[in-house]
Amino acid sequence: MICLGSDFIVDFLRQKQNAVLKLQSLKGKTVVSTEVNYFEVLYGVFQKKQVSQKELGLVQEFFNSIPNMALDHPSAFNAAEIATNLEKSGLDIGLNDSLIAGICLSNNCALLTKNVNHFSRIKGLKVETY
Repeated sequence: MICLGSDFIVDFLRQKQNAVLKLQSLKGKTVVSTEVNYFEVLYGVFQKKQVSQKELGLVQEFFNSIPNMALDHPSAFNAAEIATNLEKSGLDIGLNDSLIAGICLSNNCALLTKNVNHFSRIKGLKVETY
């Protein structure tokens, strides 16, 4: 199972070739995302001066087309541990990324992202890039 990160989803929705080709290469594999990624992508849409209903519709359509993993108790536990350990070592990656990583770890799921630097700091998290 592979979890699509927010950066990948944004690149795919913008039809960037590397993201489109990567998603095509994942045919036959279980592809998911998280509710935190949904929040992050929507947040980016709503931050703009003028909210594009077309863009908003594309985001919603995309997230409705794949399973999205929720933040449950085991995921929250993992995320809190990740965030705390990284903060203590001066390698903070932010709460959203800690939540995403916690969800992925709880679900034994690799994360597909360009942000390998952040996520490779997390012990046990499988990280793929495109």
